[in-house]
Amino acid sequence: MSTTNMVVNPSSVNEANRLASKGKRSIKRMLIILSFLSPALILYILFMLYPMADAVRLSFFDWDGAAPTMNFVGAANYTQLAQDPIFLKSLFNNFYWVVLSLVLMILPTLAISVMIAKLKRGKMFFRAGFYLPSVLSLAVIGVLWSKIYEPSYGAINVFLRQVGLGALAQNWLGEPSIVIPALVITSTWAFYGTYMVLFLAGLQSIDNSMYEAADIDGAGPLRKFWNITVPSLRNTMNVVVSMVVIHALKGFGLVWIMTQGGPFYKSEVVATYVYKAAFSMNKVSYASAGSVVLGIIVIGLTIAFNYWRDKGE
Repeated sequence: MSTTNMVVNPSSVNEANRLASKGKRSIKRMLIILSFLSPALILYILFMLYPMADAVRLSFFDWDGAAPTMNFVGAANYTQLAQDPIFLKSLFNNFYWVVLSLVLMILPTLAISVMIAKLKRGKMFFRAGFYLPSVLSLAVIGVLWSKIYEPSYGAINVFLRQVGLGALAQNWLGEPSIVIPALVITSTWAFYGTYMVLFLAGLQSIDNSMYEAADIDGAGPLRKFWNITVPSLRNTMNVVVSMVVIHALKGFGLVWIMTQGGPFYKSEVVATYVYKAAFSMNKVSYASAGSVVLGIIVIGLTIAFNYWRDKGE
């Protein structure tokens, strides 16, 4: 009878212990990370992901928000949306809002930011002054601009009459052809301070030596703006454009406070139409389908823009 003695390699034991210790540290680190992320993740799931998933589910039913049962109708709500002239009009108004917002916010805000950045004195005063509207709530801004646009005693019409241009006075929120531009101007006033801060931060990161080299070459202010400032702010510009588009598509507060979609649905946007369908017409499932369509459009445009941006870079 023979006995075989097993010889254990110390290096193998040390390697196994090292791997086990490394695994325990990795698990501990992961648990620490999850402990910090879990509160925000739980809130995000409860108040963002779950409502979104539930809205998609409700969009395939016929439910008024109070009935104990729901009737499954498949894609009937989406088919009805595609044939709903008011919904299509509100969707067109959303895209019209996007175009006007891009025109009125991007370059004017960038120009103001460049002028403020070049100031030697009073820079903080103008920064605070231009950013002040962004601090106000949309309810306050909506009521304020409703008074400014008031046809009888509003500040705009009163000023036009005092300078002899009374013929230009309008019912700014009651005229179908100008109600959307009037609302976009209000939205621009409310949010350009936020975009100005982003542009100012981007301007501070531009190497001043490029401007000095351009001065030596004899470049003028406009040439330096288009050939140095704008290309250097490419990343900031992309962020601002994304924010403007998303905000324009999601706009609800100002429209609801100032016009509620009137006159004759000329300022109706998808968000206000969905709200009316859900809480005035008791078509919760139909409103859910409209919100899903809007969400898909917002997400799709954001992904497409980011893809175009990354491909350009």
